[in-house]
Amino acid sequence: MPEGQWEEKIVARDCIDAINGKKPFDLIIRNVRIINVFSLALQEGDIAICGDTIAYVGKMDFPHTAREELDGQGRYAIPGLIDAHMHIESSMMVPARFAELALACGTTTVAADPHEIGNVFGVEGVKALSEAAAGSPLHVYMLAPSTIPSAPGLETTGASVGAKEMAEMLDLPHIYGMGEVMDFNGVADGEEDILSVVETARTQGVLMDAHVTRLSGRRLQAFRTTGADADHTDTSIPYAREKLETGFAIQVQRTFLSAELMEFLEGYPMQDRIMLITDDVPFIELVRNGHLNANLREAISLGLDPIRAVRYATLNAADRLRLYDRGAVSPGYKADILLLDKLEEMRPSLVLSDGRVAVKDGKCIAQIPDYTFPKHFYTSVHVPSLTAEDFVIRTEAGASKALVNTIGCGQVNTRTEKAEKWVPVKNGVLDTQELMKMAVIYRHGKGEEKAPEKKIALGLISGFPEFHGAIATTYAHDSHNLTIYGSCDEDMALAGNHLAEMGGGLCAVQDGKVVSQVSLPVAGLLSEEPVETLRQEFEDFFAAVEKLSLVHEHPMTFLTLMALAVSPEIKCTDIGLVDVVNKKLLPLVVKAE
Repeated sequence: MPEGQWEEKIVARDCIDAINGKKPFDLIIRNVRIINVFSLALQEGDIAICGDTIAYVGKMDFPHTAREELDGQGRYAIPGLIDAHMHIESSMMVPARFAELALACGTTTVAADPHEIGNVFGVEGVKALSEAAAGSPLHVYMLAPSTIPSAPGLETTGASVGAKEMAEMLDLPHIYGMGEVMDFNGVADGEEDILSVVETARTQGVLMDAHVTRLSGRRLQAFRTTGADADHTDTSIPYAREKLETGFAIQVQRTFLSAELMEFLEGYPMQDRIMLITDDVPFIELVRNGHLNANLREAISLGLDPIRAVRYATLNAADRLRLYDRGAVSPGYKADILLLDKLEEMRPSLVLSDGRVAVKDGKCIAQIPDYTFPKHFYTSVHVPSLTAEDFVIRTEAGASKALVNTIGCGQVNTRTEKAEKWVPVKNGVLDTQELMKMAVIYRHGKGEEKAPEKKIALGLISGFPEFHGAIATTYAHDSHNLTIYGSCDEDMALAGNHLAEMGGGLCAVQDGKVVSQVSLPVAGLLSEEPVETLRQEFEDFFAAVEKLSLVHEHPMTFLTLMALAVSPEIKCTDIGLVDVVNKKLLPLVVKAE
């Protein structure tokens, strides 16, 4: 008999004996209002726990004893929140620090796709992050990243994943399934490289996530035949309806929340395939607003029934992840429980993970082990010295104007659109004063034997006419090459060189001076600093961003997504401008006259 089954029988016997008065419960939480995610009803009573398992829920009008009792004071009791699709690296913290914040927000379980660190260090990076997340009261189920690079042929990463690497990752001890398949066009077109990766996962019968931006009709159905059956991209109502009708589970991230969508979801016949997830929550938004609880709070404010919102982020997510013993406050389920004063606010005052108090009065009190990453993870930024000349855009010497492709971006979301614009030319150099320059520089070359080749692509972004200075980051989805935004070529060179010397992170430069920086030394993505220390660094950084007049509702999201070659419609990678929907490169300068 497998060891796990034997342990379950012991727990069941303990629960039965406690219910029958033969032994004490380990903990009873008295006087709570319990959310039943099966019936969507509210029940007043108690919760009795044996070890890590809920033994009884309701009025305890039978003889019993308990080793410990806790007065719930009439608070709501709901299951621990389960994030069915997310990326730990988006928090820019190592797993131990992320767990502290996520638990305090009421997230007790996550399905994490480590494709960010996978783009830097490949299988080795995935293995290290999964080891770093093990042993935490935050239950982390890692999914092997399937699409590295995310846009083959359109960007250059530090590693790649094929069928061999997928098989290798699925054999690692902490890997639970296959992460999102982002090469959606490659799958729909039947390209062998990506299909071999997907088939490797499918033959093992593991969980398989999808990413089907803009796929519809026969191409969406072609993708669905792979078995990858959960999507977190565009869930506007027409796409949400088609995906649900095609057999996908939909995972709604915050950017798609709307009153109209909430009404649609509440009325949809098949309720168990709908989830609320985070996908990416940058550090500053995490500490200011919360994690998955912030998404529930907004969904409720937009009209979603609070109890249904809880179900979308607990039982539905657990069933999707095949975690059939989590996601409910019910007998036989693991004792991951939140106590809330107000259901609609989603701010837990107490969090239990496996029956033990992990968060009290909103603060994580659980001891979470630290992890030491391999030494070379701290030296991952390899770029040659940059000069102002690297950022000059040239065309025909005799031209007086040039037609350029620009990345159009608003100041609220990060959806981009392609636009053509005429700009003046003087002595063969484009005058781009009304546009923001963007440079993406390959940074994964190790350079042990010789200096790495200087590989730079330039783009132009409209919508930020007042921006003055330069901002550089090594955290730039998904390839995480060195990305620099600027209005001044000298400032751009300084920002890039400074960040390379730091070993990764973010920095802001204005008028020849570094005015702020955030160090992310682990793979150029993650900080090991305490939460409050990192928060101060980021608050200072965003004060500098404001001083540089980068006006955007979500500046961190803007800075990290403009190089994402699977996010419509036009982006810039280290290879050049990418038409994401049509999966092709575009010229920066269309023509000169």
